[in-house]
Amino acid sequence: MKDPLKRAAAVVFAIAPVVATGIVGGGAASAAAPSHVTEVMQILTTGKLAGSGEQPKITNSSWTVHKGQTVTVKIISFDDGSAPLMGKYMKYTKVMGTTNGKELVAGKVVNNVSDINVSHTFTIVKLGINMPIPVAHTGKSIVVTATFKATKTGTFVWNCFAPCGTGTTGMAGAMKTSGWMTGKVTVVA
Repeated sequence: MKDPLKRAAAVVFAIAPVVATGIVGGGAASAAAPSHVTEVMQILTTGKLAGSGEQPKITNSSWTVHKGQTVTVKIISFDDGSAPLMGKYMKYTKVMGTTNGKELVAGKVVNNVSDINVSHTFTIVKLGINMPIPVAHTGKSIVVTATFKATKTGTFVWNCFAPCGTGTTGMAGAMKTSGWMTGKVTVVA
């Protein structure tokens, strides 16, 4: 069971999304979108979802990028609980749709995470992108980073497919609430 007091103590600052600014020369903004952006997200376990009690919550759950941009997604997870993938969700133990089909987990290049060590996933089904997020050590965080190229426009829902929510299957509560374990990535022209 997660200890909310320890978790709250571990989160002493918030990390805002980092985006390349397109500043050129003497400080004038460029008309063109930068070719590379970084989106930083945190998974916290101290959120209270109405009627459900404590649930995992992700910061910066929805963001916009431009078609053709290279996007680095950096997820810092403070969640020390596992949510093993089962059945049809087992495929989300594999990294998919990222540059070279890899991600960095605590600085180590991997192409999958053991199902029993999965805490969350960052999955955009319609873009074929999946980043499995492993369990963090108690009182610490784990950083997972991957890069992909935004190749088609539209608004794409991302989901966590690890059963970390409420209900008999773990797929209710935060799992179905935007800004918690689901959000949107919008790719504009």
